[in-house]
Amino acid sequence: MAYSQKLLLFTVSGLFFLLAGSMAGAEGDGQARQDRHRYLKHGGETFAHYLELRADGSYRRVAKGSQSIEERDHGKWRQNGERKLLLLSDAHLRNISSGDLLISMRQRDRLKTLPDLRQRIQAFLKAYRSQEFPAEEIERIRETSVGGDPHVKVPDITVLGPKRVHRSDLEKLLVEIDRFLSSSEKNLFTLVPLEYKTATIYVDDDRAELTKKIIADELAGAPTPTSTADRHGYQEIDAAQFLKETNASQAASLSSSSSQEAEGHGHTGHD
Repeated sequence: MAYSQKLLLFTVSGLFFLLAGSMAGAEGDGQARQDRHRYLKHGGETFAHYLELRADGSYRRVAKGSQSIEERDHGKWRQNGERKLLLLSDAHLRNISSGDLLISMRQRDRLKTLPDLRQRIQAFLKAYRSQEFPAEEIERIRETSVGGDPHVKVPDITVLGPKRVHRSDLEKLLVEIDRFLSSSEKNLFTLVPLEYKTATIYVDDDRAELTKKIIADELAGAPTPTSTADRHGYQEIDAAQFLKETNASQAASLSSSSSQEAEGHGHTGHD
């Protein structure tokens, strides 16, 4: 089940897992101009993700599968002096990460379980004094049932990288949980600019280090599996292509239906 969760994080979700795009400005400085709409796309074999940055400071994310298309997120955006894109979501909470460890916060109900997860991590570290742990042990620290079925569970902590986890990453994860719980901007997403080939790409900050390693391996000529290479490569497209591929009116309709359904369940919610 953990393997399926990882595939979900690398593809459909999270939009809360990697977001990147070629965002070079008219002068080639990598600044995303806010005087016109910009469109970014990342495509896989059976899906495509789009980020629309509007001139009025609003944004939306659209996900397209083989049989469906829908708006997954919306809110306000801006770019700071470090060229980072800041997305203030109206729908989702950002993920919590440390090293190769990720806690997906797409479902806001998980916010209620964070204190319990924190206690379980502390108890785990106290019970086991090793400096490294198998990934499957970390993913079993706490699991959540899917659809109310006690026999179908996914890990609350997902291991993205190596099969072994350093003790220090777990300790840092505790710090990140505390920082998240005390934050007044739990819905603020940061996209980090990275130079890739001839473009500037933007990567969700909890994927930035992993993407840097992937790019470094490619530059060194190391073989890179397709599934790994696909984690970066969002490129800028023009308005005509965006509108054609997303069928904007249909996406808006589906988004409205999704929002009403979410409100009916008492939450607005990625990994």
